[in-house]
Amino acid sequence: MGIVLLVLGMAGVVWGAFLGLNLRGATDKAAARRNAARAVAAAQTMDLGLTEPSRLGTWFFRLMGGIALLGGLFLGFVGLALTLAG
Repeated sequence: MGIVLLVLGMAGVVWGAFLGLNLRGATDKAAARRNAARAVAAAQTMDLGLTEPSRLGTWFFRLMGGIALLGGLFLGFVGLALTLAG
């Protein structure tokens, strides 16, 4: 169980670092992907309100990345403690 938590924690740290620190433009790509998905949904539903860019800009993805980074660190340390104790 500890090894699973350790691996999931490290995956969360990597994913959170990519988004939180905008490594390789990850937050810019995520915001562009969200706006493109909204444009496709607008074309399918004929809802012109969806054609506007999302109000959740890159700050939202950086915030989610920061939360994932901290949560991943916590899971990683819990997994490491369980692995070493067991």
